[in-house]
Amino acid sequence: MLQLIDTGLSKTDECSDGSIEEKCKQYGFNRLKLEDKKLFDRYLIEEGVILCDYSFANNYIWKGSIELLWRIINNNFCLFGVTSKGMCMLLPPLGKNNIQSTLNECFSTMREFNHYNGFDSYINYVYEGFLNLFDVSAYRIIEGYPDYIYRTSDLIKLVGGKYEKKRNEINYFRKHYDALLEQFSQKHIADTLLMVEQWKKEKVQESNLSNHHESHYQYSLIHEAEASKCAVIFSEEMGLKGAIVIISGKIEGITLGECIAPNVASVLIEKTNNRFQGMPQFIYQQFCASDFSDVEYVNAGEDWGIEGLRRAKMSYHPCMLAKKFLVYEK
Repeated sequence: MLQLIDTGLSKTDECSDGSIEEKCKQYGFNRLKLEDKKLFDRYLIEEGVILCDYSFANNYIWKGSIELLWRIINNNFCLFGVTSKGMCMLLPPLGKNNIQSTLNECFSTMREFNHYNGFDSYINYVYEGFLNLFDVSAYRIIEGYPDYIYRTSDLIKLVGGKYEKKRNEINYFRKHYDALLEQFSQKHIADTLLMVEQWKKEKVQESNLSNHHESHYQYSLIHEAEASKCAVIFSEEMGLKGAIVIISGKIEGITLGECIAPNVASVLIEKTNNRFQGMPQFIYQQFCASDFSDVEYVNAGEDWGIEGLRRAKMSYHPCMLAKKFLVYEK
């Protein structure tokens, strides 16, 4: 998702409301709205994919940074994303109906849209099984960053020497902070939004003091924070579960997630105050225990190519890395 997002502020002059409305009329697009969730889910359930990207929520929360457009082609749900960089597909066509013809039409539309800015048209977050549905020889296939998937029981029990550091962090947190874990609800929205805004400010400040001097890193933090706020605000409408950590009467941590398959849950966001050692490990374990103990696997998403995030995800010892691909025309 981040490779499409602008390194500047959200959306663009080229993608102003007027021009997007014209494009919607020209190509028969619809803007993705909350009321489209039922239709989206109806197509999605037939795919049976365990990648975190195959979720209405995981796409909709980026609406502040990306114009989300969809149309039905050959009875397939086709989701596109647009910024000043250009247009791509955020997922392959959902529906498995006449896929080759559908891909031809999708790429034709993207070529027309991207003609003037030189942006390479592509399909993002393609699951491995989809590659069997069309003639891959006509396309350039690039492997992307995989999703990290864990056994839920491992995340809850944290048994053995490989999880000793996680247990120590949780024990430290329990010992040093008078923390309360609560189920997230609508009454927590306002205070949680303040917490996420503070998280953003602190992360941007940290980047000014570290090696992250590039402006695009700070902008990515801003986009990530706005996506998290969207998840918080529309959590009920999108069917998300959540947990918060309260210390001294103040929300200092938030996590939200959902079930994306009968035996797979996905942690959509997790934001914590870095001043409280052990909170990330604590809220992660407790959220899995309280909301996903009856689910076999938890998908923690990809690492976006960020080495620190890769190390953090590997430290929980995933049982599998779920591959995903980008598909370009040759």
